[in-house]
Amino acid sequence: MSVRQRLLVGGLGSLAVVGTAGGLFLARAPEHAATEIQVEDTAGILYEPDLRAGIEQVRFYEPTTVAVFTHEGGAEALTDDLALNDAVLDYARETRTDWLSEDEQTWADDLYIFAVDPEGRLVGTYFGDNRAIPEPAQLDIQDETRDDLGAGQWTDGSIVGVQEAADRMNAPFIRSTGGIIVGLLGSAAALVGAGTYAGVGMTRARRSRAAREEGDRSMANVVRDQEETELHAHLIPEDSRYGGLMLGRYDEYTRGVRELTELGNQAKGIPERDYDRAATVATLTTYRDKAVEMDGLDDVIADSAAFLNRDRAWVEAWERQVAPLRADLEGTDELITDTLPEGVRGEPETQTLREFSTATLGELDRMRQQLEDRELTPDDALDRLKERRDELSGHLDALAGATATAYSDDSEERETMKDALRSGRRSRTHEPTILATTNPTWTWFALSSFHSGYAHGESEVQQARSQASSGSSSGYSSSSGGSFSGAGSSSRF
Repeated sequence: MSVRQRLLVGGLGSLAVVGTAGGLFLARAPEHAATEIQVEDTAGILYEPDLRAGIEQVRFYEPTTVAVFTHEGGAEALTDDLALNDAVLDYARETRTDWLSEDEQTWADDLYIFAVDPEGRLVGTYFGDNRAIPEPAQLDIQDETRDDLGAGQWTDGSIVGVQEAADRMNAPFIRSTGGIIVGLLGSAAALVGAGTYAGVGMTRARRSRAAREEGDRSMANVVRDQEETELHAHLIPEDSRYGGLMLGRYDEYTRGVRELTELGNQAKGIPERDYDRAATVATLTTYRDKAVEMDGLDDVIADSAAFLNRDRAWVEAWERQVAPLRADLEGTDELITDTLPEGVRGEPETQTLREFSTATLGELDRMRQQLEDRELTPDDALDRLKERRDELSGHLDALAGATATAYSDDSEERETMKDALRSGRRSRTHEPTILATTNPTWTWFALSSFHSGYAHGESEVQQARSQASSGSSSGYSSSSGGSFSGAGSSSRF
């Protein structure tokens, strides 16, 4: 069933149930499209055509200008809960003065800003005074975006953030919870059901289109590189431990390409009118994921052939294998000095991690020289690389325990931090490397996972403290303070 058919069926069902009471309710339905859509994607994470198309379908109770702003907050944003508030205000003052009132003390009237920091994992909602809503309602909007943003679906999450705000800003009393009397509960339920039915269809259609487009791009790369990948596979030495494992993955690659071809044919055979179906979303998502997987696998096969044979491209291939570990080792000092609480920085686990990182960075340079001098075989180099990655994971595990213990005197807060870091440890980051590809069940503790787990734990602790406090705050919260009093807030996802 197409989205248009969903709208028709939902409308007819609503009319049958609602009757006169529903007519009164619909008379106050949102009817205004966004007056203007402004996209300031400084982080480069949005697909603007889909974003604009999605927002154009949203209806507001009053004419509203919609701004979507993305910002890379860096490491500081992982520990500063107000970093996104600061970034939005700074950007407005420097670049988008039209977002501010004449006295620059509040946001401009008729304005709604939805903001995302993918690095700091922060989401924010900001309102002109005549569009302001209570802070609990702001947090509700942010909560509705967490699933999409947490999964990296930045465009979908932004559309949800705009739709949820449109449902709340300037909503008339008759459409609020308090305005729905007992006699209209059944009618309201019918209307909500119809809206949800249509909304689910539109969301599925957007996701289907996005999955199809990404799948087509990755599949084009796979088809383009297929012959070259086959040549690389024939060059991989079978007597190499990692070569043998990679040849096993090449067998999976050939089967995967056949499967991808079938999925691609299925994707092409699905008419766009069926993009709102759950089965279509599932099929196109499977197609996209398989295409992305094969597109990454052929690159690793090429690196395996180059590195294990020490051909002219082996140095670049080796550097790609080392890069994830090197980045984590080089980032440990920043983790210790900028992220960890001061009470943890002097702990033995911290000093051990710092010493290990320094020593291992030197060892990586020596390994490169040993490979050039043929004092170290490619297989042994990969073995040693895996050992060092496992050792780093062990040091981060120990640091996580020390961090949770020293974080707070409150046992519940320590447990919250411990659970958050443990959750981060379980996440397996994607790495297009020989080690990760030949060991698909291997897990390690990446520095990004430690950062994310710590930030999530700190956010949960701060929220718990805020809820336990009897006081409340008003106005615009920022790290720098000041007199700005615009309506808005942010939280972590």
